[in-house]
Amino acid sequence: MICPELNQPVSLDHLARMTDCFGLIQHANYSIPDFRTGYTTDDNARALVVVLKHHRLYGDQLSRDLAYRYLAFLMYAQTPEGRFHNFVSYDRRPMDTVGSEDAFGRALWALAHVLVTPIESGMVGPAERMLHQALPWVEALEHPRSKAYCIVGLHWWSHSTRGDVLRAEQLARPLADYLVHRCREHTRPGWEWILPEFTYANAALPKALYRAHQLLGDEEYLAVAEQAMDFLVKKTSLRDTLAVVGNREWLQPDGDVTPALYDQQPIEAGLMVEASLAGHDATGDVKHLRRARRALEWFFGRNLQGLSLHDPETGGCFDALMEGRVNENRGAESVVSLLLARLAMAEVAQRAADKTLRGQMSSESVPAASGMKRVEQLASTASPRVLPGS
Repeated sequence: MICPELNQPVSLDHLARMTDCFGLIQHANYSIPDFRTGYTTDDNARALVVVLKHHRLYGDQLSRDLAYRYLAFLMYAQTPEGRFHNFVSYDRRPMDTVGSEDAFGRALWALAHVLVTPIESGMVGPAERMLHQALPWVEALEHPRSKAYCIVGLHWWSHSTRGDVLRAEQLARPLADYLVHRCREHTRPGWEWILPEFTYANAALPKALYRAHQLLGDEEYLAVAEQAMDFLVKKTSLRDTLAVVGNREWLQPDGDVTPALYDQQPIEAGLMVEASLAGHDATGDVKHLRRARRALEWFFGRNLQGLSLHDPETGGCFDALMEGRVNENRGAESVVSLLLARLAMAEVAQRAADKTLRGQMSSESVPAASGMKRVEQLASTASPRVLPGS
């Protein structure tokens, strides 16, 4: 599928429209921010990763300004004990005593990205302090996805010049072991997944195990990640098209053999892109690039309805693929899912271009260049600079 939009610079227009002086608004009424829905740490943490990536690729002023805003939101949302409120009302009152574990994991991941790729030095101290305040709570996490988000955050923290590799490894290992144990517990003929059902943010789990393998070097983490990712791709493929698990009904091994087709959520396709690229980072297998490209094209019409979820007029992303139509609201989670996916592919394309250029400047330039051509073709997206993956 040819998607001309993928050769255009990644626009932050709708993200900026959804953001006020305090943070990213949670929901939209069509393309209008719905102030009544307030803010979440979930969304602002992911938006922070978006703008860090965008700034490293494009060096623009907008992403710099938004990064300060989202980091300030996380500072506001963190409790004195180091955890995070998730829901904050429009009048800036926390609406929970403490937020979800998922919000905690995403905040840790975002703070690690600040330390790996800070836009300005003034961001490093606050992000480092917040991350260290949060770390003692990692061992208390109970839910699989929050553990997965923290594994990815610890992986990137270990790559930071301010990171503690030994502590990152000590914290990440029991989280990864938990996911492997759950996979052993639930794997049986016809069901090779980490949990007893497909629910939401499914690809976050194999993505975390790929990053755990990179951090800790344990081959079992890689084997389980590959098994789970292959199974997820198999269960969400229909006529060579990505058909992510719809939210009308979760998929269980004792239920229907195929997942609910609707409503399909952008977060699922976006995480398929991120997990596939983590798989490529861990293995070098080009099949993961093909999977990532297919998942990204889901946003642009390569889906069961042939409808684009990308809104070129606003730069937003429709909230769901439904039967015969899209959900025309364009909320925060949808746009950050699309932007994370596009920027992740842009990074891969830039790394491939850089590698080709280095090869051309060496005595072995011809094989290096030809060897990277397939990567460039699979990952090609406009991207002038580079930063680490998701």
